[in-house]
Amino acid sequence: MLLGVLAVNAQRNVAWVHGLDGDASSWENYNEIFDNERKINSLRTSYNTDNGINNAGNQVRSAMNSFGNGAKNASNIGIGHSMGGLMIRDVDRTTTASNKVFGGYITVTSPNYGAPISNSLLDGSVTAAAQNACNKIADGPLAQVFSLPWGIVSNLATNTLCKKFIDNDLVQTLQGTPVTNADLRVGSPTINAINNYNSSLPRISMWGEETSPVHWRMFGSTLNNNDSSLLGPINSGRGVYHGFYVYNTSLAVVTGVAGFWNPFLWGLTATYTYRATQWKKGRNWIDDSENIWSSLIKTTRREAQKYWTNTWIPCAYPPRIEVQQKTAERLPPDEDCGEWKWVQRTRYVSVNYPSDGLLPQYTQELQGIPNDNKYKVEGANHIEVRDMRSSSQGDITRLRFNQIFDRAPGDFFRTAKN
Repeated sequence: MLLGVLAVNAQRNVAWVHGLDGDASSWENYNEIFDNERKINSLRTSYNTDNGINNAGNQVRSAMNSFGNGAKNASNIGIGHSMGGLMIRDVDRTTTASNKVFGGYITVTSPNYGAPISNSLLDGSVTAAAQNACNKIADGPLAQVFSLPWGIVSNLATNTLCKKFIDNDLVQTLQGTPVTNADLRVGSPTINAINNYNSSLPRISMWGEETSPVHWRMFGSTLNNNDSSLLGPINSGRGVYHGFYVYNTSLAVVTGVAGFWNPFLWGLTATYTYRATQWKKGRNWIDDSENIWSSLIKTTRREAQKYWTNTWIPCAYPPRIEVQQKTAERLPPDEDCGEWKWVQRTRYVSVNYPSDGLLPQYTQELQGIPNDNKYKVEGANHIEVRDMRSSSQGDITRLRFNQIFDRAPGDFFRTAKN
């Protein structure tokens, strides 16, 4: 009951902890909003995340110990984005009950059970995918053998796709140094230690679900602070690749037909066919890029699906001579020696888990907490969730924080308005 009284009536300390791709400014928007609206005294600082989760968590603990009456205050709330959530959880794990610096915490799009993209980085999958992307995007322009006047093609071939889609530099920025990346991988000793600790603190997890195409939206937020900034250029680029595919295919058909009168043109047919094939590679890669990214962040699974099909079931006994003759001649089956039946069969389809464009839902959501302690942030990608002021979905993050701070009287997270 004391915690409830503190949470409702006192100005409480809230530590806004950034992830490895952030700094003290990452939570600035919501820090300022809720400092003005709630009885909150905020701590927002930068942490060095280059040396792993435990090292960064120690910095969080030190910052709280220096934060006025922050240390050992049972009403303190930790709010951690991405790796910041793991840093707070590690502080909880490595601090004795009498020295807790948080009374409860909120993880926001955190890789609570590991970041699958880290595994893909470590096993070379990202490098292979990046090289494949660059090759397929470059094949069309290279095959055209002349300098294309469309800047969008040059941009796609050298920047937006090759350099910024799954290039190691960009993804590594999101995942940190090799030391931190090793900590963040699924199954790492650090991740296992955090999850083997049975915390008694009140906990909430906020998870983001971005709308398709999740990869372009997340990288748009990463590069331009706008989740739709890449959609136009990508669609335009796709149109260029498709246009050149159709253009070269048409020329291949025309020269192929004309070659019956002038065999010299058949040489051009081969050239146009080759060019069409090369442009098609880039177009198909753009169309399939979300699936490729999903395989790297492990949001795709194979799922058995039952279906019914009308199937001819032959009779159980050897058919008559004339039926065998019909079968040999590929004639319609003899109704006297079998029947059509609906038969159930199984096929396997690919299904995508919801994600924030970087982390699947299944790692963002904390397990072992009540379902009403899990909050979904619709239309938010991993970067955008920290500031949704410009989102076409509306500021869902702010809405979710208000719902948390307005929880029922006596709830730990209930925080009074100014």
